[in-house]
Amino acid sequence: MNTLISFVTNFFQVNSVKIIIIVVLFLVAKFILRRIVKKIIKLFDDKDNESKSRLEKRADTLGSVCLAIGNAVIYTIILFMILSLFDVDIRPILAGAGVIGLAIGFGAQSLVKDFVSGLFILIEDQYNVGDRVKVGVSEGRVEALTLRSTVLKDEEGKIYYIQNGSISNVVNLSKKKI
Repeated sequence: MNTLISFVTNFFQVNSVKIIIIVVLFLVAKFILRRIVKKIIKLFDDKDNESKSRLEKRADTLGSVCLAIGNAVIYTIILFMILSLFDVDIRPILAGAGVIGLAIGFGAQSLVKDFVSGLFILIEDQYNVGDRVKVGVSEGRVEALTLRSTVLKDEEGKIYYIQNGSISNVVNLSKKKI
C-alpha cells in the first residue's frame, strides 16, 4: 500500500504542471467550442419572429453536430495527452488507429453510408429539427438529426429512428413552395 501511495505522490510531483496544463486546455477548449457554436446559432437568431425560422432551425441542427464532432476531437486529444503523461508512445496507437479505421471503414460500409447521407442532408438543407417530414411511410416532426440518423415523432407520440443511409426520398411538409 505504501508503494502505491509513494508512486501516486511521486507521479503528481513530477507531472503536476503538465496535469494543470491538460486540465486548463480541456476547459478552455470546451469553453471556446461552446462559445463558437452559440455565436453561430445567434447569428441566425430572428428576434422579431416568435416561431423559429428555417435558418434558426438549420443553425441549431448544425450547431449540435459541430458540438458533437468538436467534443470527440477534444476528448481524443486530451486522451493522447494523458497517455503521454504515463510515457505511453502514442505513435503506434495513431498508426494502429489508421489501419483499424481502414478495416472498420470496409466492414462498416452501412455506417459510412449513413454518415455521408447525413452530411448531404445537412449540406443540402433537405430538412432540419422541427420540420414536418415524410420519410417513406413514416411521417412526423424531426426531433433530432445527426450524421447517422433522423428521429421523427408522429402525432400519436410514436418515435421513429431512421438511418440516414436508408432514406431514399423525403417530403418536407414544412417548406413552402418557392
